[in-house]
Amino acid sequence: MAIPFILEIAIGLVFIYLTLSLLASEIQEIIGTLLQWRAEHLKRSIEVLIAANDKESRAAAQTFADRLYDTPILRSLNQEATGPIAHFFRVINQIVGKLYRTVTQTRNVFGNKTSGPSYIPGKTFAQALLDSIQVEDLRKVLLESRLVQFLEEKLLLPLNHMVNDLRASTANEFLLNIEFRELEQSITQLVEDFKEKRATLSETIDRLLDRFDTFADSAQDVLPDNHPLTETFMRRLKYLRNRLASTTLDKAALLKTIQPSLDELVSVLDENSIVYRELKGLAGKDNKTARRIFERMKTQPLPESLKQSLASLAEKAGSSLAAKASDTVLNAVQNLSEEPVANLKIYLSDVESDVKSLGLEIENWFDRGMDRATGVYRRNAKAVSILIGIAIAISLNADSLHILDRLSRDPAVRSAISLAAEEVAASNPDAASLEQLEEQVDQALSGLPIPLGYGDAVVAKQQESQQSWFIPFIPRRVLGWIITGFALSMGANFWFSLLKRVVNVRNTGREEGTDRAVQR
Repeated sequence: MAIPFILEIAIGLVFIYLTLSLLASEIQEIIGTLLQWRAEHLKRSIEVLIAANDKESRAAAQTFADRLYDTPILRSLNQEATGPIAHFFRVINQIVGKLYRTVTQTRNVFGNKTSGPSYIPGKTFAQALLDSIQVEDLRKVLLESRLVQFLEEKLLLPLNHMVNDLRASTANEFLLNIEFRELEQSITQLVEDFKEKRATLSETIDRLLDRFDTFADSAQDVLPDNHPLTETFMRRLKYLRNRLASTTLDKAALLKTIQPSLDELVSVLDENSIVYRELKGLAGKDNKTARRIFERMKTQPLPESLKQSLASLAEKAGSSLAAKASDTVLNAVQNLSEEPVANLKIYLSDVESDVKSLGLEIENWFDRGMDRATGVYRRNAKAVSILIGIAIAISLNADSLHILDRLSRDPAVRSAISLAAEEVAASNPDAASLEQLEEQVDQALSGLPIPLGYGDAVVAKQQESQQSWFIPFIPRRVLGWIITGFALSMGANFWFSLLKRVVNVRNTGREEGTDRAVQR
């Protein structure tokens, strides 16, 4: 058997598979759009991710996922149709979806909605989850409460005792009255600026230390020089100042005591944790934000599986931040140059946004889960494409065995299909979009004697071949349909790429044959 003959058969067979694969792709895309396969698979995958593949947590995960999909940031990803024509097709889409769920007895994964987004970026999911569990609001409430408590217990209360002792020793109840009142007012303003986000925690501590130093300078000017009480009071002021923060490293430790850690933010989900009791106490003290967070936690609890996942992610994020801080502090201790100190200041500014580190861990966790879900979706899509391919083969009587037999026996059919295939491959060398390829194939198909359909001639040939068929219980054309179905599941891109390769091999053989003829 000559090689050009085999190549012509291969080109014809591949071209027919390419033609039918384009049809299969269109059908699968239409079905997927009508039934919202991508959006449904995404929602189910998120439910599995939240439930940690635990059957007992599945119901709670579905409820939480419905609530998560109702957040503004995820609702904005589901663009509804606006025009009358687009809205009409949207309604048709919804009707088909309802009929499909009624027939298959499956639930509406979108809850009380009719559709959902077919793609969610990891960063968007992380933000929606953090908003849903109120991490940023919780952090703000705890931070403000701890800052006020710190200022009262570690600064104002000891300083008030010191001033009162000084007044009692000097029998002057008005001593440092103006200076102390100005310090209290400035501290109140610092807290207000922090609450209104006009200053970060690090900047607030810096300004607090400046106000304290200003108070100490004012006390030094007001109190008599070289007086034992003055020296004692100033030493006590210096000691209190050093307890607050005498160095940049002390400031880092101070921020760490005020700043709630990621573990604490996540542990609030546990009713037995210290932070939960702290939040409950704030909610009982007429703190509106704390009360809103607490009530939402009681009315909209999280699945236990999600609590465990968040605890693990918070621990991982905290470990990463701790390692970064340790390296920075170690560099600052070992080398007192400006660069480590600058790096430490960068750390001090970053420690206030450690929620972003948790968000990054959630984003990576989501992306890993969706990578696995994508693999599952592709396997499911492959199975559906096989079924669609077999359905097309049966409906068009695309019997691969009959097609192969016809191409090998009929030179006119073989030559016409081979020529059309070469034209398609030559006109599209860079593998353009499937839409453009489909137009070119449609033009090439006009008038081609493709051996498909249920015409008398095709059916007669199949019956004739069945008489000499050697496999019992399996009709020849059924096997041909199955082969066609599996072939179409490979996709149009695969068959077009293979077509170009076979055509190139054939053309290369022609050029070599022409060169030899010229040499002779």
